[in-house]
Amino acid sequence: MTSPMPLYRLRLLPRSPWRTPWQADTLTGVLCAACARTRGPDFLRSNLIEPMLAGQPPFVLSDAFPGKLLPIPVVLRLAEWPDGVDSKILKRARWLSPDDFATARAGRLPSVNRLVSEDAVLLTESTRHNTLARDSDASLEEGGLFSRPDTLLRTAQDGGACLTLYFRTADDNATGLLLDLLHELALTGFGADVATGRGQFKVLGDPELMPGLDAAPAGTNAVVCLSTFQPAPGDPADGFWDAFAKFGKLGPDLGLSDVRKRTLILFRPGACFPVGSPRPYLGRAIPMDQLLASNIAAELRARKIEVIHPAFGLALPAKLSLEHAS
Repeated sequence: MTSPMPLYRLRLLPRSPWRTPWQADTLTGVLCAACARTRGPDFLRSNLIEPMLAGQPPFVLSDAFPGKLLPIPVVLRLAEWPDGVDSKILKRARWLSPDDFATARAGRLPSVNRLVSEDAVLLTESTRHNTLARDSDASLEEGGLFSRPDTLLRTAQDGGACLTLYFRTADDNATGLLLDLLHELALTGFGADVATGRGQFKVLGDPELMPGLDAAPAGTNAVVCLSTFQPAPGDPADGFWDAFAKFGKLGPDLGLSDVRKRTLILFRPGACFPVGSPRPYLGRAIPMDQLLASNIAAELRARKIEVIHPAFGLALPAKLSLEHAS
């Protein structure tokens, strides 16, 4: 059976280190901002914001992963591994090769020595900066240094020195829009400090259909998500996930300085949920009233601006061997 939202793969070539993690919710939000700049707020509202708020996003993104690696399903951390397996290996593990991911998605344990940790594929370096005095714009003499982390790919990981982005789209028009926005974003860069050269990247080639990765394994009873996302009220409540708090703020395009969003609880890639039948995605768009203080939301609405936080999770069919998890 063909999915109503087929799965594609796209490669991104980093041209510099980055400071903002390549998380699906952040990337989708940045693409919405690029849409507003290039096509105007009315186009953004009618083609992206309103469909997302209605639970029918025109496209759903994964996080961008190193090379061909895929996130380890969280349920594997709770499985009954053979005696003698070091729990520290399971704790550090973050990635699987495509073959090992297929093994896990079919409800079987991959070999423990094939689990890949984050530091095996990503390198984090700290760059020191001077703190400027507000009254003189000169560097402070004491305590004037602070560090900012830069992340880049090691070249030895599976798939070479590129990032892989998976996505689903509702139709060809949505695919074309997504690709246009990604190419637009590549002109400026992704995330923090693009003005100093961080987050530069290039889109490599055309999207590839991935029917094999999207195929349901025998005995499918669950989904595994490839995105940083937040479940919608109607999504499954039971499952296996790794949650974290995100402290976001509005971008500068809206003319408001240093506006902090409410703290969001999001799930990392690899979250697993039992479902009755496969679903192309989970998650939701978090509306402005749940995202910002009421006075800020009112000010933006008075200017006919609607802000959302897209938090959809691209889902793949999977088999959970629940008897092996606790």
